[in-house]
Amino acid sequence: MVAMRVIRALLAMIVILSLAAAAHLVNAVVRPLSGPDRVASQVRWLTGAIDRGAPEEMQQLFPEGAFFTHVLTGLAAAKVGDRVTVEESLRAIDDPAIKAGFGTVPDLDGGTFYRGWRLLLLNESARISGKGVDRVEAEARAIGAALAADPDGVPRSYPQGRWPCDAAVAMAAVIEAYGVIREPLPVGLLDGWLAKTNQLRDPSSGLLPHRIGPDSGQAGREAPRGSSQAIIQTFWPTIDPVGAPREWQRYVDTFVVREAGLVGVKEHSDPARNDGDEDSGPLLWGVSLSASAVTLAAARANGDLGLATTLDREAEVFGLPLEWSGQRRFAFGVMPVGDAFVAWARTVPVRGAGASAVSPPTPLWPVWVGIPVVTLLASVAGLVATRRRPRGAQ
Repeated sequence: MVAMRVIRALLAMIVILSLAAAAHLVNAVVRPLSGPDRVASQVRWLTGAIDRGAPEEMQQLFPEGAFFTHVLTGLAAAKVGDRVTVEESLRAIDDPAIKAGFGTVPDLDGGTFYRGWRLLLLNESARISGKGVDRVEAEARAIGAALAADPDGVPRSYPQGRWPCDAAVAMAAVIEAYGVIREPLPVGLLDGWLAKTNQLRDPSSGLLPHRIGPDSGQAGREAPRGSSQAIIQTFWPTIDPVGAPREWQRYVDTFVVREAGLVGVKEHSDPARNDGDEDSGPLLWGVSLSASAVTLAAARANGDLGLATTLDREAEVFGLPLEWSGQRRFAFGVMPVGDAFVAWARTVPVRGAGASAVSPPTPLWPVWVGIPVVTLLASVAGLVATRRRPRGAQ
């Protein structure tokens, strides 16, 4: 009898868990694309997490953990009208200790990565407050001059490293900055930069490489990777609106896949490679969670509502969001930089909604929802069976 009671208790627990899982899945996969209210609640939680030391904790795990936690929170906050958080984020990334972490970079003080993302936040600060336009202009001119001076159009981000994705962020930030100051781009800046960076393209995929050597030339070039391409694709519609659809098609064809019934982004185009690093994070079946999160931003920027909605829903399913007192966090709040990435991605403007002609894979939601439903039904049947009295029992 004791054994039967244990079996019934286990079956009851499985019923409850299966019901919760099915409800969670259905709720996530029928929701529309996340809007400002959901982002605002994420930002509210992030500001509290930052006050509790989240940037320092994230820096222990990722090379740019502190910087990304601050700057992405600020960029997301700007889109939901949180001016205070924008200014706090800007002050945080202006801390000399954060800038010093990128080393001494003669090409561009602080490096292209730091300066490019910082200019994006400066742009938002000026837009939301109406102040600091002179600072935006000075920064845009300095970054634009460095992009023009580099023989490949990719000034260093670290003393010994150059990443085309960082240069793409910087160029997009410069373009947006000239919109803020309401002046035209310097003559030849964009065309000259595109001419140089197009020479770097991978002959197989036609995409920009992940990394190039510290010096100009072919040595040290690394093939395109999902983590950096997701960033490039987010900003390419700002840089080259005409060429962006072609670029997006190349990216989706090369990196967006369906594995285990879910859509994600591979880190490597070479199927033989399955190694992750600090850029990609750990890989599951070759899929990078960080690249998949950033691709939510890229899909929105390229007007691919189908892929954007898929990735947004998958973030809800596997992020296990918890909302309490108007504050929302993923994974019980253990990875604030991940929350910052998703919050920022959800604020990237949707350009030409529905205009994308690309047909990425779609998730097999019926299969995923069916697993807990079948488990639920089987467990209920087990409970019913164990409650039947044996024949002849009094």
